Amino acid sequence: MPFLTRLTFRLVTAAALLVIGAAAAVWFMRDEVSLLPRFTESDVQVAVVTTLQRESPAAFLVTGRLDITADITQANTRYLLPEYFDKSISLGTTRSMVRLPGVATYGVDLRGLSVEAVEWTADSVVVITIAGVTVESVEPHLDDMMVQTEVGWARMSARSGRTVERQAIIAAQNALRAEANAHLGRSAQPLLNTEAALQALLTPVLQAVGITTPRVRVRIAPALVEDERAPGP
Repeated sequence: MPFLTRLTFRLVTAAALLVIGAAAAVWFMRDEVSLLPRFTESDVQVAVVTTLQRESPAAFLVTGRLDITADITQANTRYLLPEYFDKSISLGTTRSMVRLPGVATYGVDLRGLSVEAVEWTADSVVVITIAGVTVESVEPHLDDMMVQTEVGWARMSARSGRTVERQAIIAAQNALRAEANAHLGRSAQPLLNTEAALQALLTPVLQAVGITTPRVRVRIAPALVEDERAPGP
């Protein structure tokens, strides 16, 4: 009888432990299921595109500013009766040197952005593919412009100087945009600034979707960049 009692006790104990283990496994599996994301990649894509379109009604999202300076020298030489003396008698060269500071804004053109350009990776990173970071506008600081003009020895000082100065100022404004585009092409910082701006803008939206700690990365599409730079027919 004592033997049977001990055996029964062991069987009951084993059964109880089995039941407790099964219950714990079910509970753990339920918690694991509850931790799985309750959203899809489509939800992430729609949230990203909708937010960017809402925040940028003009279809351009400004993500950074760039201080730039253009130095231009414009020269004009006149000759005495060049049709007879074959430009052998110079009336002098009027030269104007202009230093023009300015600021450029750059960012992302969103007109071609679609849900296909947004990817939610397996390691919970939101990757946005763009054609590139481009210059949106250039604002010259004309009040801070420096102009130095030298008038040729036989030239009419006021008229000649003003003409060359105007040409130099126009050339400097064009050079500002060229310098801004060149900076975007040689520096990685504008892309990093764009990534940081998109991270700050999209984090609240992605958290609302269900991503606890969203990470945003920007990827440049080489094919799109090559298409934009390709010469027309």
